[in-house]
Amino acid sequence: MDVLTEAEIIKRIAAGKRFRATVTGGAYSVAIARYVPAVVTAIHDGHDIPAEIAGDVLVSEEQRRFEEDPFTGAIADSFAISLTVHHSRYCYDINRCPEQCIYREAWGQTVRERVPPERQKRLILDLHRSYYRVLDAVIGALEQRFSGYVVYDLHSYNYSRLPGDPPLFNVGTHFVDRDRFRPLLDLLLDGLHTIEVPGIINRTAVDEVFAGKGYQAEYLSNNHPGGLCLPIEIKKVFMDEATGNVHDSRFDCLCRGLTRVLSSHAVACAEHFRIDGCTPADFLALNVNS
Repeated sequence: MDVLTEAEIIKRIAAGKRFRATVTGGAYSVAIARYVPAVVTAIHDGHDIPAEIAGDVLVSEEQRRFEEDPFTGAIADSFAISLTVHHSRYCYDINRCPEQCIYREAWGQTVRERVPPERQKRLILDLHRSYYRVLDAVIGALEQRFSGYVVYDLHSYNYSRLPGDPPLFNVGTHFVDRDRFRPLLDLLLDGLHTIEVPGIINRTAVDEVFAGKGYQAEYLSNNHPGGLCLPIEIKKVFMDEATGNVHDSRFDCLCRGLTRVLSSHAVACAEHFRIDGCTPADFLALNVNS
């Protein structure tokens, strides 16, 4: 994978290049196998903290990993266009607005003892803005080519501390125009419900665990209203929440199921936007040369 500056990434997107690259400094990666009207993001996959910031973050690696969404990036990487964030949400949370993305406390833990010094704060906020500038470039390129787009905003969640039987999949719809997109929402729910994971009962829900109020969904709704952003929460049945160890057989089934369902759903979204000729294979990744 190439290492490129933000400006070089945006230049390649504007030129319609196919490439895989990590931004200089390692904050996030972009992979474009072909330009199709669907993007998969994994904005909480990251675990890294830059050296300039690490000294002020008090939570341990184990504590960080518990609230992060490991392995969502591996799922996103199966698709033709993906964006994956590598910095931990404890460093700054891409799914919060700039004013709220730097945590002092989160999930009952003290993240920082003090407000970051001004120089560090500027660095953090520029990393946050950099991701959204590249997201703008990707979505803008799709808007130039197509009459609409869909973003699958992948997350995972801890369930051991929740009562009852939390769903395997939860789709958040706070920023979804239900009047406009109800058939596509229903189709996604039906598809997710068909995914089989060994030893797990698949119950799929809407707005039950999370309502999809994250900043990325809000940002796309406000700045690129011609498309659809679907936040999808996956119950962490594919891993041990405490240790972070993956259950290989469950994860493999989950990956195959999501690849099948989301690529087929993307075809339906393309048809909704009157984009002809798409097949599920179009939305899956191939090796690309920069």
